[in-house]
Amino acid sequence: MDYRPALTDLPSEAGKRIMIQRVGNSREKFNHLLDICMNEKDPLAWRAAWIMDGSDEKWPGLGRHALPRVVNALPGMKSTGTIRCLLRMISRYEIAEDDQGVLIDECFSYLISDRYPVAVKAHAMEIIYQHVLIYPELKEELAAAISDHMENNSAGFKSRGRRILKQLEKI
Repeated sequence: MDYRPALTDLPSEAGKRIMIQRVGNSREKFNHLLDICMNEKDPLAWRAAWIMDGSDEKWPGLGRHALPRVVNALPGMKSTGTIRCLLRMISRYEIAEDDQGVLIDECFSYLISDRYPVAVKAHAMEIIYQHVLIYPELKEELAAAISDHMENNSAGFKSRGRRILKQLEKI
């Protein structure tokens, strides 16, 4: 099935729910969306990522097989909407050791850059925090990055940042 026509006219949450139902628990359909996400421009790319994330949330584990491809594609991605959806999906998983370095580096880049919206930064913070639990040596770097950027960011960034900082204090 070609999802491009449906993604072109996907303006609502109701449309998203319908698409998620169509994808179901099908790895093949998920992979088709992944191809669109990786190879098309916005708005198709971020809408495909939006449906992928929703499908993976509804059917936990559906996107696990795609994580290496997704993580390794992040450095070349330009679309903040696509990045946001993919980071949200990634945050639900343990990441293979081979992919952790790329993911952590990208998340730190998103976190400290003025280019990315708060939703991208919030998911990046969460992913880095999850890796601090594995690599405690990242704790100070994450705390410094959050603290250094609190003043010049939105209320959403500050809220998530304070929550993560409190969690870091317990480690």
